[in-house]
Formats: sequence, structure tokens, C-alpha cells
Amino acid sequence: MRKRVKKMKQSKIISSFLGSLIGLGFVILLSYWASTAFAQPSITRQLTERDDGGYYRIIDEQNKVIDYTSRYLSKGDQFINADNMRYQITSIEGDYAHAQLVRKETEAKMDLSSTTTSTQSSLLAQKEAPSIGIYHTHSAESYVPTDGTESDVSNGGIIKVGKVLEDKLDDMGFTVHHSERLHHPHDINAYYRSRRTAVELLQKDLNALFDVHRDAVPPEVYHTNIDGQDVTKVKFVVGNTNPRYQSNLEFAKQLKSAADEKYPGIVQGILIISSDFNQDLAQRCLLVEVGAHTNSREEAERGIAMFATALPAVLGSPGGPPAPPQPEESSGAWKAAILIIVLVAAAVFGYLYMNTGSVEGAVNQLRDFISRIPLKRKD
Repeated sequence: MRKRVKKMKQSKIISSFLGSLIGLGFVILLSYWASTAFAQPSITRQLTERDDGGYYRIIDEQNKVIDYTSRYLSKGDQFINADNMRYQITSIEGDYAHAQLVRKETEAKMDLSSTTTSTQSSLLAQKEAPSIGIYHTHSAESYVPTDGTESDVSNGGIIKVGKVLEDKLDDMGFTVHHSERLHHPHDINAYYRSRRTAVELLQKDLNALFDVHRDAVPPEVYHTNIDGQDVTKVKFVVGNTNPRYQSNLEFAKQLKSAADEKYPGIVQGILIISSDFNQDLAQRCLLVEVGAHTNSREEAERGIAMFATALPAVLGSPGGPPAPPQPEESSGAWKAAILIIVLVAAAVFGYLYMNTGSVEGAVNQLRDFISRIPLKRKD
């Protein structure tokens, strides 16, 4: 009788302990999921752009300048130039970022039926009419030669550039959602404010989402002439501090490959830096720099219109068969769930082992506990 009472007490203790651990694991998993889906990125990752009027020159081993950018750089950041040469920054001295050639980058495959690292989330659905979202984190950015100022909080020139992209894509048959919501001021919280806009746009079953900006470097960095037209190049910026970095980078490489086919030289390069840019929200999220404040807005508008023509090759032609869905990346939430399950199991077994003094005793108590769980009988 005493043994039976003791076993019953042990079962209650184990049941209570196990229930507490499972409940704790569920809370941790729920908190992780909520932070991934809704939480704002770390503030330190939002200090992305210089506000002193300066910019960096990225130089190779021969001290040749390979890129200019007003975005903050750090050791380990990378740049893929127009010729698909990938460089990695090894040190930064003042306004100079020293870079070492890593390799010639393999061009992205444009066969959309093949499996690539680019993936589709549930928010980026494939539809017969590909849907594209456009927004502007730095909505006051403007072009001095045309707008008369580099920043206009009432009517930023960058929004007009986004409107040209919207109209061009609409003419091509895409479904376009262009948010002109303002996210002033241009400070460390701008990406916090624009995150809500990005989330709202992604709820519209997008195939891709573009955050359209302009850079702050000398005009010759972006200026070029294509087919007799003065235009600005575009640059893709990819943040590498989020779990969807690889798929967003592959998307940028695919777009560059397609744009190179249509208008060689229109893509200035791909900058890969230690930041987030809200690109953790979904795959195929990209920041696009369209010229600099020193270029004219008309040149930027012509450049973004040329860039738009690359999208059908990557997303599928409007009205035609959509690009096939691709496998999901391993979700961080699932990894967290598996880790929690393993930890709970180890904790339970450790508790039983300490209670019985042997592995066999722990196994027997666990088996005894499971056998006491009432099962619903089928009539």
C-alpha cells in the first residue's frame, strides 16, 4: 500500500514537473516566433548610413577604387561588382575600406524550374499575375539637380522614382502595391517605422518587395549612358544579419543576371553588409539604391525603368505561367522547437535518474507514467 502511494506521489510530481517544462517550452517557442514575426530589429543594426556628409571608398589590393557608398561598412562586409567579382572588406581606415578579392561569383541560374537557394515564404505567393510591393524607408530622399534639395520631408524625390517603377511594372502587366507612406525623420528609427509598412504590403501576397532609396556619393559613381540615354545605375543592398540572407542574395544575383542581359551596366553591384533592412520578414526582399543625391531625378527614373524590365525573367511573365514555388528554408522557429523538445526530454530524464539512482529505474518510471495516461477509447 505504501509503495502504491509512493508511486502515485511520484507520478504526480513527474506529471507536474513535465507539464511545467512543456508549458515553459511552449512559452519560449511562442516568444521566439513573435519576436521573429513582429519584433523590431536591433537598434545597432539600424545605424546603417553616414550622417556626416562623407562616404566610403572601397579599394582593392592594388588601391583601385571599386565602389563608393554612404552606408556604414564593417570588416567582413562584401561587394560583388558589375563584373561579378566578389570582394571582402578586410579593414577600414577613415573613409577607406580595404577589400580583398575572394572569387569570381557564379552567375545566378535563370532556369526557374531548377532548385536554388531562393525560396518562397507563405507571404510571397506565386500567382498568375506576379505581385510586387514598393515602399521607401527614407521617404524624404531627393535629387539635388532636379529637386533642389537632398531631402524633402513633404515630397521626397525618391517617391517619384518609385512611382515610375510602379507605372513601368503596371504597364508590363504586374500587380503593383506602392506605399507612399512617409517614415520621417531620417534617423535610426526609420527602419522601425517602415517595418509596419513592409508587413502590411507582404499581406497582399507579394512575389517581391523593394525598398527604394538613393545613395549619397559623387554623381559619377552611378551615372552611365545606355542606348544613348543618360541614366543612373542601380545597386542592390542585402543585409546579412537575418535568417533569409541567402535567399535574398540569390534573388539579387538573379535580378543582376537578368538586368545584365537586357541592359549591360545598369546594375552597379551588390553590397552585402552587416545589417537587417527588414529583410528578415520574407524572401525576395531587397533594398535598391537608384543613383545618388548628386544625380538628376530624371536619370534615376530612366534607370529604374530599365531595371524593371529584368523582373519578368526572374518572377515570371505577367499573364504567363508563374515561377514555380521553391522549397522553404529551414525555419529558425522549427529549430528552436526541436531544441526545446530535446532540452525538455533531457531535463525529465535527468530528474527521473536522480530520483531513482539508475538509468533502468528512470526508464521504468517513465514507462509507468506513460502507462497511466488515460487513452480515449473508440466506440
